[in-house]
Amino acid sequence: MKKISTLILTIILVVNLTGCSLSKDVRVKTYNGLPAISICKLIKEEENIKSSYKTSYTIESNDKKLVESLNKKQVDIALVPTDMAAKVYNKNSSYQIFASIGQGSYYLVTSDPEVRGFNSTLINKEIAIAGENSMTDNIVKAILKKNNIDETLVKFKYTNTVPELVKTLTLGEIYTGIVPETSLTSLLYKHSGLKILASTNDAYENTFDISEGYPQFSVIVRKDFAKNNKEYVNKFLSKVKESIEFVNNNPLQAGAYGEELKIPIKPQILSKAIKRCNLKFIEIDKFKQNYEYFLRYYIITIMKL
Repeated sequence: MKKISTLILTIILVVNLTGCSLSKDVRVKTYNGLPAISICKLIKEEENIKSSYKTSYTIESNDKKLVESLNKKQVDIALVPTDMAAKVYNKNSSYQIFASIGQGSYYLVTSDPEVRGFNSTLINKEIAIAGENSMTDNIVKAILKKNNIDETLVKFKYTNTVPELVKTLTLGEIYTGIVPETSLTSLLYKHSGLKILASTNDAYENTFDISEGYPQFSVIVRKDFAKNNKEYVNKFLSKVKESIEFVNNNPLQAGAYGEELKIPIKPQILSKAIKRCNLKFIEIDKFKQNYEYFLRYYIITIMKL
């Protein structure tokens, strides 16, 4: 257990940064979807974060390609799902978490009047969810287990992708599902009979008695880059925070930026979904307990270390 605790703290403990004045090309990669939307203003408007630094951005839709580039240390800064950050750290320990940029944005929805939440009403019910052993799958199972619900009595039906999940619910093949924003807003247009029962983040907060829930997306920085470029990293993080505030306050404009960047989220959908997207910048030192709790569960239970 001591080894696990040390590993968790090492993943999230920000390194002691020092400055560097050399000219640099900075490579930033972001996972497509909400992480990319969160920095759309930064990508579109901020050409010069710090003089003598040139920042290039790549929006990546392919999980394997993103992980491969991180494992090869080809990226200086990345915005990724937190479980991906843990997997990469376990592989090469070259990146550390600096901030959460979004808490849980998945929701339990149903057209079945017998289902009333993350409780015993889910027993013997089919629940559609994208990705077996995904972060969301494991979060849901952790919530059920903590609430003394035997997960083996719940009939999880897995799809390979979120679009497949949406189609399954739209066609009424399954009545209950765990759906992410902004796909949820699109789904509600197609299936007016669906009711939102709870967010995974709220359920996680209430079940584990931890404010703000769990970190779904994180900013990670390669250790050696962070160590030698303190001022740039701090300015970049500040710009990320500004961009997230812009998205929350100006979702139509953010959606327009997203369209230009080929992020598959329509402006009108984002404007309806933004409150449930749960985008929020929280520096690691203010969210350490949430990371420790999430990573302890993730590392011990999922990665089985």
